Amino acid sequence: HVVGFEVHSSLLPQGVSAILEGAKIIDFANHRNAANMAAEPSALAAMFDPPFTTWHVGQVRGGTAHNITAKDCWFSMDFRAVPGDDVAVLREAYLAHVAEVERGMQAVHPDARVEIATRFEVPPLTPEEEGAAEGLVRAITGDNGTHVVSYGTEAGQFQAAGYSAVVCGPGDIAQAHQPNEFITVAQFEAGHAVMRELVARLG
Repeated sequence: HVVGFEVHSSLLPQGVSAILEGAKIIDFANHRNAANMAAEPSALAAMFDPPFTTWHVGQVRGGTAHNITAKDCWFSMDFRAVPGDDVAVLREAYLAHVAEVERGMQAVHPDARVEIATRFEVPPLTPEEEGAAEGLVRAITGDNGTHVVSYGTEAGQFQAAGYSAVVCGPGDIAQAHQPNEFITVAQFEAGHAVMRELVARLG
């Protein structure tokens, strides 16, 4: 939440536009994505598509009127870290940029500020050497290939808590978050069969 200071836009230098200052923070994502895209990925990151950590803002709202410097601007900054990138380091880099923008805002008006709330954290799942969960799922499915996904799941949280973890389930991310989002009956039945076998093996 970027909090600005409202003035008539004809007096722009005396005010702080939350939207214009928010744009500086959002632009951090553009610079990071460009740098990550240009860098040589690690062997682990190269398995993913895309093979680098991505930054994203999906929604922005704010402003009062077209001729008033915006009092408020809200957006959510999201980053999806590939295994090997330290989430804490990424967060600190972002917060340092936010602090720099905020200093510039407060040089104009002391009440201007940036308020940050962390909504959630999903650590990346890192491949395990001889992972127990992976071995169990391979035994059930018969799939001995190496697969990765570029979206977040709870698996990284379980792994961070000390559990062996693997991602396995029906459906395709290409069909997710679409107006006609779907899963086929065959995919559902395959997932059901895996769960029944899992229960049988662990029961």
